[in-house]
Amino acid sequence: MTAYYYPAETFAGDRVIIEDLRIPASIGIYPHEKIQKQTIALDIEMGLAKQACFRSDRVEDTIDYAAVADALRELTASRHFNLIEFLAEQISNVIFDRFGASWTKVRISKIGVIPDARCAAVAITRLNGNSFGTAFSSTSSVAAQNEEPV
Repeated sequence: MTAYYYPAETFAGDRVIIEDLRIPASIGIYPHEKIQKQTIALDIEMGLAKQACFRSDRVEDTIDYAAVADALRELTASRHFNLIEFLAEQISNVIFDRFGASWTKVRISKIGVIPDARCAAVAITRLNGNSFGTAFSSTSSVAAQNEEPV
């Protein structure tokens, strides 16, 4: 078991969910993927770190899903990504750093890239080190040593 394995069933509590967010992205390892953007579909779950929004009715007390969608559009427009796995990790970092989620589940689907399949996809689940400690964070020292800068 690695520091990256977290069964989704262990995440109880309140969450904000975005399903099937379609975003154009420059993604892939093949030459044609490097010159033409393709649409990816994102499914995101974000654990709420606090419950104040249920009493306050204020967007400032929750994770603003519209702001998350804008941030993910900004991220995908910022550069070319070779792997959806790497993009998924960067998405989890944005969700933690900018929105303070306690955990996140990210699923990225590349639609229509394999004949006779709806999509090729990757799904990751990460804990925020600020909420659960660095031993369970997506930016553990081993992972950080192997990451390319964004």
